[in-house]
Amino acid sequence: MATKKKVLVRLIERDEDHGPEPYRIMDELIAAHHGHLVDAKIALAWRMEWAEDKDGHLTLGQAKKGSDLDRELHDYDFVILLNHEAWNRAGFDEKQRAALVDHELCHCQVAIDDETGEPREDEYGRIVWRIRKHDIEEFKDVVARHGIWNHALEDFAKAGINDAARSLLGAMEEA
Repeated sequence: MATKKKVLVRLIERDEDHGPEPYRIMDELIAAHHGHLVDAKIALAWRMEWAEDKDGHLTLGQAKKGSDLDRELHDYDFVILLNHEAWNRAGFDEKQRAALVDHELCHCQVAIDDETGEPREDEYGRIVWRIRKHDIEEFKDVVARHGIWNHALEDFAKAGINDAARSLLGAMEEA
């Protein structure tokens, strides 16, 4: 008997009440921080058995933009894959889950027309979407050797310092 191919992706079903936790988290984040995605059709899917890469990094999530063919077949603008095992692992709490979904939503952006500055549309009047790259990409060894050597790193560090200061002030107010 032939071995059956293992399916490693499963669509997370959304019901009338917004569905399970990943959709609730996504809806809250879109309402609070990603207004540009209010009209986007975003599906969430579990990705099972995501293995670490050669450098030992584990992918927790991935945003994928729907191609023209995808949009014709299933009407999704984006699909966000979530690492099923990581999501359900003990110790991966709701704060981390929200950060993961927020991170993937940050990749989902409207394509802007260079001439008009307005959102691009296709010939059917649908919004054209794009995947946004990370704000910063650097190796910790380079930062260790050279420090914060560019503006993106500097802005990233300032955001971390500001966050730490807010946390400290909040803790002091609670005390």
